[in-house]
Amino acid sequence: MKDTLENPEEILRVKDIMTPNIVSILPQTNIMEASRIMSDRDISSLLIKYNNIFTGILTDRDIISKVVALGLHPKKIMSGEIMSSPLITIDENAGIDKAAEKMRKNKIRRLVVSNKDGVVGILSESDIVRVQPELHLLIREHTRLELIPSPDIEEERSLAGYCEECENYSEDLENIFGRWLCQECRE
Repeated sequence: MKDTLENPEEILRVKDIMTPNIVSILPQTNIMEASRIMSDRDISSLLIKYNNIFTGILTDRDIISKVVALGLHPKKIMSGEIMSSPLITIDENAGIDKAAEKMRKNKIRRLVVSNKDGVVGILSESDIVRVQPELHLLIREHTRLELIPSPDIEEERSLAGYCEECENYSEDLENIFGRWLCQECRE
């Protein structure tokens, strides 16, 4: 019999840690109202629903980068104009390690959770980190790999992750001309 304490990620599913209470708005809801809803409910994202179909997600980051940073008026911009679409989803029975990998690959912080009946919740990066802190590194790997070391620093820089050439995992990646490569690919 398999010892479940040995591999807790095998038994921890998305549905175990997701937020089941979905808050949605119409695409014609202006950003001012959407922000007010987020603030009142203390949440950082809203699903956009049109004709009973979830069509996108609006996050606090969307509001900051697509409205505030551009100096646009939040009463004149509609949620549907700046939402992220299509939705990136994951099945409620998937393991959280799969969810973390999907977030990393898509460079996102939230996944819409679904089952055969439709959308059932949202899983955020913070939900995962709360129960499996080590998966934070997996989700954020793309950020680390995009860093280019300063030429002023003479010390050798290496890190663990996936080689951008052969896509194999290595604990000895080095940045060569802006690409993180394992030892085999550097030679």
